[in-house]
Amino acid sequence: MEQSYAERLRNNDESALTEIMEQYTPYVYTIARNFSKGVLSASDLEEVTADVFIKLWNNRKQVQDTILSPYLAAIARNCIKNRFRSMGKNVPVKQDLEELQIDDGVDICHNAEQIEAFTCAVTSLKYLSDTEREILIRFYFYGEKTAEIAKILSLSSVTVRVKLHRGREKLRHLLEERGFSYAE
Repeated sequence: MEQSYAERLRNNDESALTEIMEQYTPYVYTIARNFSKGVLSASDLEEVTADVFIKLWNNRKQVQDTILSPYLAAIARNCIKNRFRSMGKNVPVKQDLEELQIDDGVDICHNAEQIEAFTCAVTSLKYLSDTEREILIRFYFYGEKTAEIAKILSLSSVTVRVKLHRGREKLRHLLEERGFSYAE
């Protein structure tokens, strides 16, 4: 049986990292570009992309046998957030919902139903208030904590949590209307 990328990484197989880089560099670059909202230059984005793979290699012993793309996306988001912090800036939030959609050339998920649910969720965000939308985007797409969001938006943490809950409920209702339902 063929070893997974995660198992090969844990066994210090450098060729696994090379294969991962060949397969996932466009994906990671796209995540970095989308999260930076045009603030970072192409060379900065390339540097962030390289940082993602360095962090993957440095943490190879902790990589689990799961789908690699969400793990790489999380590393990319953290690298972008760190880059913005070092620049003394907050991560810009995309208010143009079309920009949150999956790029056609990137194979993020093989499951068509998940892609459709994601697209439906992003489209449904336009039915939320601006504040609810920004909170949901910051929390779910950028992985920011409610305390960070409260500080950035000059709201109390309680208000952010309430708006997050209400926005989530509205979004769940909109998704159910479109035929998607999820057990809690």
